[in-house]
Amino acid sequence: MPDQLAHIRFARKVLAVAEPSVRARICVDSAIFRCGTFGPDPLFNDPLPMGRAEGFGLHRQPGRVALERMRGPVRENMPWAVDYAAGFFCHYALDRLCHPEIKAMARRGEARHVAVETAYDRLLIQRGEGDMPRRIVLSDSQLRVAAAMYEGITPARYRADLAGFWQIKRFLMNEGSSHFASMPKRIRPAWDGLIPYAEPSPGVTRGMAMLEARLDASVNIAAEQLNRYFAALDEDRPLDPWTDANFAGEFPEGN
Repeated sequence: MPDQLAHIRFARKVLAVAEPSVRARICVDSAIFRCGTFGPDPLFNDPLPMGRAEGFGLHRQPGRVALERMRGPVRENMPWAVDYAAGFFCHYALDRLCHPEIKAMARRGEARHVAVETAYDRLLIQRGEGDMPRRIVLSDSQLRVAAAMYEGITPARYRADLAGFWQIKRFLMNEGSSHFASMPKRIRPAWDGLIPYAEPSPGVTRGMAMLEARLDASVNIAAEQLNRYFAALDEDRPLDPWTDANFAGEFPEGN
């Protein structure tokens, strides 16, 4: 995924170089655009198995499965649909482009996937490149457009999932959690990079450097694909084959 501050930072970079006609349609400072950059991740904490299955399932399927769901809302000019669709596309694009290398590091035992992403978000805060507002509030119309992306998820469910998701993210970014430094050594390595009790290990540090380089190198590719995505929706054409890959950058069997 890279984590959430990385996603919003990346999405804003992508919009800055996207075609002017695309850029003019999107409010990059809106709460719904930011929520779009979270992708399906808020569903990971849904209290019901079907909600979690929807979130994880979309990650395993071709990106077009989720991206197609915004075709109707965008073409029908549903309020906030373009903002959410653009943010969601940027989430998918960064996952698709970065996950292969992050997962390869994890397979080699260098650093865990989620640890690299969490530590990198914390680094962005330390550098003054991101912030974690206390909460993110969506209007009723914004909740409706976000819920339209997911099967079986109502606007009320999405709001609850979003609140839980954001609470966890804020906790993991809390640099005041110094009491974690007293955890036994046998526990602390398991949380390397996740909880801000100490400097990350060399493996996580290398992972962050790789992630930042990959993120910056992916901006122009993602911007070009974002342009193609909205052109396909506007002209009612099939999505670009680039979206046949899933969120891990893999092409599921049969695609």
